[in-house]
Amino acid sequence: MRPSTRKWLLLLAAGIVWFGASTRVRPLNSQREEHHLMMPPLPDEMASSMLATPLLAVGRALPVDYYWLRATKLKEEGRYFDALQLSQRICELQPKFAAVWAFQAWNMSYNISVTLKSPEERWRWVRNGYELLRDKGIPLNPNNTQLYRELAWILFHKVGDFMDDWHFYYKNQFAAQMQDILGEPHPGFLVAGKVIGDFYRDYDYKSLAGMPHRYDELLKDESVRKFQNEVAKFGFDVATNGIYLGLLKSIRDDKLKMPNVSEHEHENVRQAFLKVFNKPEFEESKLKLERFWRAHRLREEVKLDPQRIVELQQAFGVTFDFRLAETHALYWANLGMEMGVDKREALDIHKLNTNRIEFYCLQKMFHRGRLSMSRNYELGEPPLLEPDIRMIPPLFTAFINDSKQYKDMENNDQVVSENFRTGFVGFMRASILAYHELGMNKEADELFTYLKNSFPDPMYQYGIDNFLAQQMVPDQELDDYRVTTRRVLSLINRGLQNYAYDEDEQAVRYLSRAKQVFDRHIKHAVSVRLTPIPKQFDVLVTETAHTIGGWMPRDTYVHLCEKLKIEPLPEAPPESAAPATQPAG
Repeated sequence: MRPSTRKWLLLLAAGIVWFGASTRVRPLNSQREEHHLMMPPLPDEMASSMLATPLLAVGRALPVDYYWLRATKLKEEGRYFDALQLSQRICELQPKFAAVWAFQAWNMSYNISVTLKSPEERWRWVRNGYELLRDKGIPLNPNNTQLYRELAWILFHKVGDFMDDWHFYYKNQFAAQMQDILGEPHPGFLVAGKVIGDFYRDYDYKSLAGMPHRYDELLKDESVRKFQNEVAKFGFDVATNGIYLGLLKSIRDDKLKMPNVSEHEHENVRQAFLKVFNKPEFEESKLKLERFWRAHRLREEVKLDPQRIVELQQAFGVTFDFRLAETHALYWANLGMEMGVDKREALDIHKLNTNRIEFYCLQKMFHRGRLSMSRNYELGEPPLLEPDIRMIPPLFTAFINDSKQYKDMENNDQVVSENFRTGFVGFMRASILAYHELGMNKEADELFTYLKNSFPDPMYQYGIDNFLAQQMVPDQELDDYRVTTRRVLSLINRGLQNYAYDEDEQAVRYLSRAKQVFDRHIKHAVSVRLTPIPKQFDVLVTETAHTIGGWMPRDTYVHLCEKLKIEPLPEAPPESAAPATQPAG
């Protein structure tokens, strides 16, 4: 074959191969996009950078190294906002490198935040950290279990736990944001058997999940269009995010201001607007608008899908309180377990750790998941955190069900995996005590029987009464009135805090328990001729109310005294008033 012929044949073959390859570019790009493997474009800010442009010409490695060194130096110099911008740039240059997102988020929430003194500054950096993962890292890496785990851990540990000096401030700010998104209870919600917190512990997420994602879809409802047109005549554009929910709040707080109206005409126009706004024919339209914008805020501001919340709650059999950081952590840990791509390893450590976070969240919600916001939370009074016994059944079920995937590899007949055994036994013991403390003896007996049969131990062999006696030693040491007094005062203190936060049902339980221990002590002391507690029970309650009232805001203290039907002490002069607020919980 001639050399020239060979060249033409090779050229023809190359052309055929090139043409065939070009036909596969579009399908391959579609697959890369489907599996989230596409690299996002570089940020526009870097296009005109005199330093970044030549570095990017030889790849991303050099500018990334430079930015890492620069960000570290800025942090050491205390230039935190400059360090934040560079940290975000590093993540944008390495969008598919999960460890980069995890490190930068951790650096903001933990390392930078603790170098600052004021709670407002610390909270800003804690939020910067978890929002970096939630709002940017996970959308770019939706199948990476590690990022879900890191996000869940920051929410659970930094915001929800007690490790930070300003953790109550974080909890207050987090809960306040969610209350603003979800709305406040309607007037008259505080009825017998209900407290304000029940509104959020039994929130109707199904109604939000049923709302469309786009406003133009909502406008297909003729009644909504008519209501929109009517309020638009007064200058309110309810199609704009924030307008309608702000309008509802201003009407509820009696602070409604009419736009573009002179002062002398304001009241007449305001009354005319309220007459239109309160027409019975618009009630359904107003409800739909409110639900639409609250669902929109959930999706856009905190990245929670109302439909997934409904599914999560159905799976666990309980309505979660999303004012808790632990609930958000549970949401993201659960989503990470579902979205994570299966690995070749028999046991994916990231998935296992994410699974453990689910249990941590449920356990913490059991121990302190009944959240009550103060009447003065906007002034910084911290929330009250109490055990939430609603979490016992779902946590029990979660331990059993989630152990199945690991038990197959362990070759034993235990009811839970060895990965969860210690946590499960500890949870069961705490649940028995919680039920007993609240007088729910039937439930306590059932759990004790299950624990005794499933995990034999010498401490169970003499029955539940002996077990409780070992666990609640102060209740048994009735000979010493000092020990008993501390126990009674502890229960009274918890009951009075619940009264102050309008958790009346919980308050009655704790005070009843305190009275039970007190009466047992008096009866025992008389029978064996020992010195009893030298004060009446009612006197202990009154003295404790005045003591804890010293660190409460004045109106909260007065509100507590009104419930107890006692006279509040005179207000202290400004110079001798307590300077600090005692954390609740």
